This record gives sequence, structure tokens and C-alpha cells, in this order.
Amino acid sequence: MIAPPSSRAFPHPLPGGWLIALLVGWLGVDQLLLWRFLDVMPFWAYGLGALLIGVLCVAIVRSSRSFAGPAPATWLLCIGVATMLLLLGGEGRFFYANIDWQVRFAVLRDISVNPWPFVYTARGEPDVLRAPIGMFLMPALAAKALGGRSGDIILLVQNSLLLGTLLALGSTLFATRRARLIALAVVIGFSGLDALGRVLFRGGLSDHLENWAYLQYSSTITLAFWVPQHALSGWIGALAFLLWRAEKLPLGVYLTLLPLTALWSPLGLIGAMPFAALAGVRSLSARAIRPADIALPAIATLLCIPGLLYLSAAGDGVGAKLVAILPLQWALFELLEILVYVLPLAFLVRQPRFGKDSLAVLTLWLLAIPFLQIGSSTDFMMRGSICALTILAVTVADVVRTVSPARPWLLLALSIGVMTPLTEIRRALVYPPAPEVRCSFIKAWEGSFWFQPKDTYLAPLDRMPSLVRPTNPYRASAVEPDRCWNGAWHHPDKPDVPLSSGQDRINR
Repeated sequence: MIAPPSSRAFPHPLPGGWLIALLVGWLGVDQLLLWRFLDVMPFWAYGLGALLIGVLCVAIVRSSRSFAGPAPATWLLCIGVATMLLLLGGEGRFFYANIDWQVRFAVLRDISVNPWPFVYTARGEPDVLRAPIGMFLMPALAAKALGGRSGDIILLVQNSLLLGTLLALGSTLFATRRARLIALAVVIGFSGLDALGRVLFRGGLSDHLENWAYLQYSSTITLAFWVPQHALSGWIGALAFLLWRAEKLPLGVYLTLLPLTALWSPLGLIGAMPFAALAGVRSLSARAIRPADIALPAIATLLCIPGLLYLSAAGDGVGAKLVAILPLQWALFELLEILVYVLPLAFLVRQPRFGKDSLAVLTLWLLAIPFLQIGSSTDFMMRGSICALTILAVTVADVVRTVSPARPWLLLALSIGVMTPLTEIRRALVYPPAPEVRCSFIKAWEGSFWFQPKDTYLAPLDRMPSLVRPTNPYRASAVEPDRCWNGAWHHPDKPDVPLSSGQDRINR
């Protein structure tokens, strides 16, 4: 992620290792909160977990001493940019939030109002909320302590801090003010040519452009607005890889971040794995592996074992399979989403700064993942692509700031692609702010996602691994309010459905 340069008022850079340690510490505390959410660890385990987090943070700071981070003013400016983006995405409920937030706000509500641990009882057997809930744990804790809208506000503050830190760290990949501003614009506005696909194959533009081929790679703004938890996981993986590739981070620090992101998005983590493998192969071939490159990721993985067990519970209910796609559908989708950028980079740029092998890996990954489905929809290709798309966006940004034969072609693609984020921003400004969600996840899911199974969010209590199975959970009430929310909630895929004065539902 990329940000503008620092102000002259604060010329001295922050230590980059400290900001990486901030990310590791924050994600590490989420692991401890998960233990408390499930109430599966003895008291002494929290002390041990905190010690491991402290060891990781100290080791990261010490091993990254040469990494000059952004200036303080840059960091603050980036947090401001991130806050603006996430506000427009509906966090804090000051602006419209896309329909995925119907479920997301309900999950935050459930974690906030129910004692930890708890189970749902609406399906007859007790179900544990088994989902990537890392984004919700600190805001829910704040809501328990402070009440009111504090959970919504802390969610916004948390995500703004994390995204702003990523933007600030990303700014160190570029040396000049001009390069950083170009990179910021390219990365935030990056998208496939969804508008062109809509016009050519669906008869015109719509309120939500990206599903024109019934396959989807998401723009940066779409990710920030719809799925910030998945986005942050993928963006962390991409940024850490790019910093390693730019020789700003040791391999061990890069790899340490990865397992900590699973609780925010296991799909985002999977999408980072090809690049971790590339980094490992390159380091092995160069005989550059150090003991810390093994020890630090091992400690992080040890800390994450309960979380990984939790996420894998009742995995057969989620399911994974290969899917058949019409060759023409796949070819047109890849052409307008990926190849419009990859082909100029591959054939008109002699040596991309982040390596032709990186370009090859991201291309092969993005060509392949539409054929793998995890769960009941296309979530894997949308979330597993985040890391690769971010690396592609930064590579494009690096080229368009220079005089290159690829530059006109890339600028043309970017000028069409920017229609997608502009459409997302327009929706945020036109439709009413998101209302308060007062029902549980169970009823909120039935409102807009009734046609999909709930197994991506729920696991039967008796199928939880013994290490992470709550022993005496609170049984959440199955009694629901008549309406999940008051007021209108626009559906971007059904723009012709009139806004109601009460709870909106999809026509079945």
C-alpha cells in the first residue's frame, strides 16, 4: 500500500521496524482475545502468549534497524486517508454500507452483547461462531466496556490505524514526492476494466460493475468498502513481500506477519502463500536463510495454532472443489481484468523493479484461482486474489511514473478501470447511512444471503477441536426482533427495487 511523502515539518523518519512491530502486536493481541472469546485457555497461557508477542516485537525491531520508515507526518496523513476511505465504506455508520455489512454489523453486535463464550441455538443444536472474527474482537470488547456506538467507532479507528500504517510503510517503496503521489493514486484507483466488460457483455453500466462475467476480481476501493478484514489480510501479505523484495525487511519478519493474518482472513492468507514460496525459494537458492528467518515465523505460528484450529473446525461444511468455467468466459474475464496490465508489463518493460518472477507468479495465480471454489460462492477467487492484485497494482504504479513503452497502455487501462471505484464512491454518497443492526447473525443472514448455507460462519459445538471447544458456553437467545433494522438499505445488485421504510429484503 502506498502513501504520499512526509511533510518537511517532520523530516526524521519513524523506525520502520516499530511500525511492523505495531502490526504484529495488534494481530497478536487478537489471538489472545480469541482464546478469551472461546474461554479455552488457563490464565497462565495468556501470560505466555503475551511473552511470545513481546519477543516477536523486540526481535522485529532489532532485526529491522536499517529500515527507515515514513516520517511521522506521513504516518498521520496516511491514517487520515485511510479514515476517509473507510468512512465512505460505511464503517462507523456515517455513510452507506454495502449489504455485506448487514451480516458484519450483526456479528459485531452478537460478539458485543453476548457473554463469552456463547453459542447460537436457532438451528436446534448449539453452533459456535466460527469465522474470521479478528477484525471484530477489539471493537466488541470496547462495546462491552463503553456501550452505545463505541463498537462501530472503535472498528473504524482500528481499521484506519492498520490501513494507514500499511499506506505509510508502502510509501517507503518510492523515493520522491511525485512517485509516491502517483503510486497512491494508482493503487487506490486500481481495478480491472469492469465498465468495459459491462458495456460489451451486459448491455450497459450498473450500480455494481464487477460481476459482469459472473467472476470477480475486486478493485482496491471495493475491497476497502465491502470486505476490509479480507483486504487488510491480503494487503499485509503483499506489502510485506514487496518490502522484502526491496530489501527493506528480512525474510523472517516478512514470514512472521503471515500466520497472524489468518484470523482476519484465511483466504487472504492463502493468496499470500505463492509469494511466500517464491521468497523462500529465492532465499534458499541464494543461501541467505538465517536462524531468525525460521525461528520468528515458527513462534508466530505457535501463537496462532489455536486460531488455526478454530478456523478449520467443521471444514467439510465449507467445502472446496474445482469448478468448470466456459473457456470464452474465463478468457474474456482474464483479458479485461488482468492481462490488460500483465501483457504490457511482460513485453514492454525490460526488468520490472519487483522482478519478472513475481510477475509470473501473480499471473499464473490469477489465471488459475477462478477454477477453485471454497464455500458456496466465488469468495476464494475474490479474496485469494488480493495479495496478487496489490503486487500487480504497485508494479503498474512503478512503471507509469517512468518513461516506458508500457506507460500509454497502462494509463489507458487505468483510465477505464477507475470507473469501478468511482461507482463505489458514488453509492456511498447517494444512499442513506447504514442503520443500526439489532438482530443476530442468524436473522441478518436470512435477509440477504438466505440462498447460501451458514456453514462458512457456524460450526456445531461438538465438532470443534477439543483444544478450542468452549466447555460451558452461554446459549444466545433465539428470540429476534421483528425487524433487523429500521430504514432503507439499498441493494447494489437490485437498483430497481424501491427503498422501503423498514427492513429491506431480497425478493425470493
